[in-house]
Amino acid sequence: MKVLLVNPPREHSISSEVPTSVNAEVNTMPPLGLLYLEAWLASQERHEVRILDCLAEGWDGARLEEEVRREAPDLVGLTGHTHDLVDMLEISRRVKALSPEIAVWWGGPHVSDFPSQTMHHPEVDGCIPDEGEQAFAEVLDCLAEGREPTQVAGVLFRSRRGEVIQTPRRAPIRALNTLPFPRRSVLDYRKYSYVLGSRAIATSLLTSRGCPYHCSFCNTPGRGSWRSRSAHNVVDEMEQCAELGIHEIYMVDDTFNVQPERTLAMCEEIRRRGLKVNWNFRARVNLITPETVQAARQAGCTRVHVGVESGTDEGLKILNKNLDTAQVRQKFRILKDSGLTTVCYFMIGCPHERTRDDVLATIDFARELDPDYALFGVLTPYPRTALYEEGVRRGILDPGHWERFLLEPRADFRPQVWTEFFSPEELGELCELAFKRFYLRPRQMLRKLLEIRSFQDLSRKLKAGWGIAKL
Repeated sequence: MKVLLVNPPREHSISSEVPTSVNAEVNTMPPLGLLYLEAWLASQERHEVRILDCLAEGWDGARLEEEVRREAPDLVGLTGHTHDLVDMLEISRRVKALSPEIAVWWGGPHVSDFPSQTMHHPEVDGCIPDEGEQAFAEVLDCLAEGREPTQVAGVLFRSRRGEVIQTPRRAPIRALNTLPFPRRSVLDYRKYSYVLGSRAIATSLLTSRGCPYHCSFCNTPGRGSWRSRSAHNVVDEMEQCAELGIHEIYMVDDTFNVQPERTLAMCEEIRRRGLKVNWNFRARVNLITPETVQAARQAGCTRVHVGVESGTDEGLKILNKNLDTAQVRQKFRILKDSGLTTVCYFMIGCPHERTRDDVLATIDFARELDPDYALFGVLTPYPRTALYEEGVRRGILDPGHWERFLLEPRADFRPQVWTEFFSPEELGELCELAFKRFYLRPRQMLRKLLEIRSFQDLSRKLKAGWGIAKL
């Protein structure tokens, strides 16, 4: 079969309460999920596959439609988050308008969260929740032979009679080392960059899947247990990236440092090979140790991302972070002593924040920790999270709000926030205040000026600073 895997345009993504001037500065990273699918299918050598990344190419829906018409595929596969639902449906409708015979299948985070709602839309012929490499290959084999994929585990599809059939769930892939590396060269990998990076060419890399923790605002735990690749296997892929001329690698695991011994083994392997590439990762605060961060820096790590979320013990408890502010301070001193650049994430509008002073406590805690970068967002309770269920139970959240959007998506949809004590507008203003109070400090501004290494870097920092100043 001839297959087009599409990372769709983001022309109608639903908005949040994050200030727009901050939202505008986004990363451009390769569509890693599609690259894994392409690599797996290429290893099977049974189907012709091409990836179209509309974000990297700057394509809108009309331009993508031209490409689909030219390629005349048998199947178009789409991926995206729930925020991208309007665009995913628009592209699916464009494809079906070109030819009803082109099969349209969806995968990615939205499908994993809402598989049955996905199949409500007649433009979608099938979808694959959770991991798709093996299931998608089996689906293509069935379709190529004119068979319905009734025996393929882990899929939903529309039968010839128009019925939606859901097959038994597929077990998560345990042996991640057996998956072929994403073939980044099938795309123009030189177009990808990272907004906080120091060099031009960047990529993302996944060393594990799943998350063993259960933060009350996150729906990742429902997607399976944590599984990891070996240190040697990860460094093999890093080496392949370096050979392509990629300068920066962002480890996009939900939690990279679950096993400190694996981190140490990976760092030792990088040093043993003499591999020269910058990399960064997302860390769980309580698992940070002096040994792992020092080893990481010696192995080329430049940056650590930490989800602190709240600046009070009450907030950390409600969010089920299983740590307190004293631990955060202690672990953050380790990070600061290591010399690594630090990026911290905080949420405004958590259930314990009843007054403006409660919100200011988190902002002040961010200033006290003094990371190199702090990113603030308004808490958005998503379906399938403990906070969402609590909000529905207490009547703070409308259970039909998301369902209406999932069945009839609109670009003007606004996700619900926790409005027990603040309105959405007040939370947006407090989020703006957080950015101002953190970044518009003489110390922080001087630090950013001293970090400038190029005209491109200067331009980017001036743009970001001007955006924050206008908030």
